[in-house]
Amino acid sequence: MSCCCSFDWWGTIPSCILRTVGTIYVLGAGFSKTCHIATDAEMLGALNPLLKATPQKNGGPPRTTIEHLTEQNFLNRDGIGFELFMSNLSSLKFLGDCWDGKRNVFREEERELRKALRRYLTECVKSVNWDTEGRAILDFMRTINWSADHILTFNYDQLLEAAAEKLGIAVGDRIIHLHGAVRERTLAWPTFTKFAYRTTKAPLAPRWKRAFELLRNQTQLDQLIFVGYSMPPADLEAKALFNYSDWYNSLPAIPFFHGKLVPASKRYSYEICVVNPNPDVRQNYKFFRRPPRFLRQKFEVWLRNRRR
Repeated sequence: MSCCCSFDWWGTIPSCILRTVGTIYVLGAGFSKTCHIATDAEMLGALNPLLKATPQKNGGPPRTTIEHLTEQNFLNRDGIGFELFMSNLSSLKFLGDCWDGKRNVFREEERELRKALRRYLTECVKSVNWDTEGRAILDFMRTINWSADHILTFNYDQLLEAAAEKLGIAVGDRIIHLHGAVRERTLAWPTFTKFAYRTTKAPLAPRWKRAFELLRNQTQLDQLIFVGYSMPPADLEAKALFNYSDWYNSLPAIPFFHGKLVPASKRYSYEICVVNPNPDVRQNYKFFRRPPRFLRQKFEVWLRNRRR
């Protein structure tokens, strides 16, 4: 069912949030990995072939933006992921603003990487075989109650939208891309400086506010399920979103939500579940006041078990 209500950024909460919130799914890169879309650890390797190699100032062999920035900033370090790489580049942008020169090469390099990311993710979604690797995504979309559930995703790809189009499902505005999506103008990198620029904050802030309101409406919240999301420590805004709403919901005082009393049976009663095969992510979720239930399963296995 499509949600057709309006949202006022300055404080008016749409009636659909007050009435119908069931399960909130929070998706990370592990979800899209099902369709062979690169994860954080794999993304730089996936993007590098799409970048143009240019001659180096020291006369060395031509290198891409990823290659020379890695050499400049991560010498003798292995396993540099997209998150750490873009965090560093975001910091370098500020340094470039302090120079006297008219060019900020770091901004130019960021634009190049953004263009490559859009191209890569668009091609990935176009090439999905919905009869094989894409079947799990279609099955997941069929399990969603589109009149009650919501999806918060940190993924830039529009795999969910492609699946919805294939199934003929009208998802309305129940898929919320917190970092933006490839077809949108604004993309926010998973860094603690993501909202330092107004050009990023202004278009994305309303959806973060809406996500907070959804998480706070525990009267209608039955489950909070994280799928393939590691809760990366460097993404302080993301952690704050879940930490602050969890703190509010766990307060011992009689809680209200927009002037309405939360029934005793619904006070901090929803289940928190983390679906991730990597045991190391458990420590990133320790801020929750009630320990989440951890399922060390891949997305496909969890989905298959859930449908039984």
